[in-house]
Amino acid sequence: MPSHSRAISKAAWQPSRSAPKACIWSSTRRSKESSPGQRQIKPDMRAHIRKSISSIVLSVFILVFTGVLAVGGASVFLAWRMLGQTHAIAEESRDVNFVNQLQNKISKLILLLHEWIDHSGDEYRVEAAHLTVEIDTDIRHYLEHETESRNQEKTAEIQLLNNLQAELPLLSETTNRIQRLPGSSNAGSDTQAYWEEVMEQHAYRVHAIISDINQIHFKIISRKVTQSGDAVALVFFLYILFSLVGIVLVYIGYRLHSRFIVKPVVNLAKATERISQGDLSLRLNDKSKTEIGLLYRSFNAMVEQLQSNKEEILAFNRDLSLKVEERSRELNAAHNKMMGMEKMAMLGQIATSVNHEIRTPLNALYMNVQLIRKEISGGSNATVPDRRLQQRHTLDRIDQVEQEVMRISSMLEEFVHYARLAPPEMKPVDVDKLIRYVADLLNEKATQSGVTLGLDLAEPAPYILADEKKLIQTLMNLGMNAMHAMPEGGALKLSVRAPGDQVEIAVADTGTGIAAENLEKIFQPFFTTKPSGLGFGLAIVQRIVEGHGGKIDCQSKLGEGTVFTIRLPRIDAPTGDAQT
Repeated sequence: MPSHSRAISKAAWQPSRSAPKACIWSSTRRSKESSPGQRQIKPDMRAHIRKSISSIVLSVFILVFTGVLAVGGASVFLAWRMLGQTHAIAEESRDVNFVNQLQNKISKLILLLHEWIDHSGDEYRVEAAHLTVEIDTDIRHYLEHETESRNQEKTAEIQLLNNLQAELPLLSETTNRIQRLPGSSNAGSDTQAYWEEVMEQHAYRVHAIISDINQIHFKIISRKVTQSGDAVALVFFLYILFSLVGIVLVYIGYRLHSRFIVKPVVNLAKATERISQGDLSLRLNDKSKTEIGLLYRSFNAMVEQLQSNKEEILAFNRDLSLKVEERSRELNAAHNKMMGMEKMAMLGQIATSVNHEIRTPLNALYMNVQLIRKEISGGSNATVPDRRLQQRHTLDRIDQVEQEVMRISSMLEEFVHYARLAPPEMKPVDVDKLIRYVADLLNEKATQSGVTLGLDLAEPAPYILADEKKLIQTLMNLGMNAMHAMPEGGALKLSVRAPGDQVEIAVADTGTGIAAENLEKIFQPFFTTKPSGLGFGLAIVQRIVEGHGGKIDCQSKLGEGTVFTIRLPRIDAPTGDAQT
């Protein structure tokens, strides 16, 4: 029995170090024979095919088809014979009917002769003569028909027909003799009885001949019926035989198909699954001489190549890992160095900005302190009015010193606020209510600056999840910047939109606008176009907005105005206790 029909053997599922040499090649032997890059799949695998499955299937198909043609031909032949027997039976039935009609005519002729004897009517004589001629004609035609018949009983039937035909002259002779009797109607009773007896004898012989002819036909019909029954029985036997043979062939075909095709394919599928799981040591039994064996050998060659490639990939990965690790260390070192340089640059920028912003008030402080010292030290000899004037000057100098100190404190507080921005404390916020509150805070400053403050709110009011204090700080910063950009007055508009799952808050002014080259810099720390300040305002605004999971962008044109748009995620309006 071919080995490929069995399930994958236990040896075929074992690692290569324990598998049979016919099924599995060990990795050690492969490594000794050739390097992974030099191994090639043999191109002459088809030479191992000795039993082609397609040829076997074609042979079986031709055999079965020939058997079907043979049984079908035999069935058609038997059906044709049954049809011939049926036609023969029909022909014999017509012959029996004809013979019966002939008997009826002869019986009628004898009856007419009886009537003629009894009544001596010419009409009986004439009718009997015509009937005699008709009977003779029918017998001659029937004799010609039977002469052409192929039945083995035709000789006996022809002899009987000749006997029947011979009775007609005897009947005619009897009729003539009765006719020559003087006064046949007045003949004595003895004479009349004699001729009636003669007629009865003729009738008896005719009936006997007709009965023998019918017996012959009945025998032929019986034989034809028997032959038809035998043909039907033979057809039924062939049907039963062919059905049983078909069932056996189907079962054998199913078993062979399962054993030689389905099971090897299932084994191949299982092996493929094992290969997909990384078990490249698996090999299949490739002893079959059919296409299945070719498939198994190709599969084994493929797995061997995959195993070789895997070994090469593993070696390459090891080398790559070492190189990646080395490069990672270099990149980490470079990154740390870059971060250090970036920190130093940031510290330098911070130091420069702080130095620039703080040096000016410190210089003013220094000058005012020197002047105060000079005034105090030079005022001992002054008169009372002069001392009062000096005191007023000294107090003014002290106010300036206080202002500069507050300025330095504000700068440092702004810097610390940017560097240590606390995370937002989120809760549901009514955006329309928030905008109205911010507008109330900006209203007095806007009135003083000659700025018209307008609102455009959404209906119904959208909700967001936000830190209300930080969002108020953001909007106040944007509103104050807008009013600073409109020194001659203008219009400031706060609007709310809720497209889809977002809420858009826009702060638009009609101020001087922002230069196009500065639009990408306005959110950077230390960038400002004002004569004073560290430039943390918009940087803090951007960090607050992004801390809420939103975005802020700016659109501006010089001489037309600026629009800051804040986009935040929208939430459903809270109800009940949550809203409270």
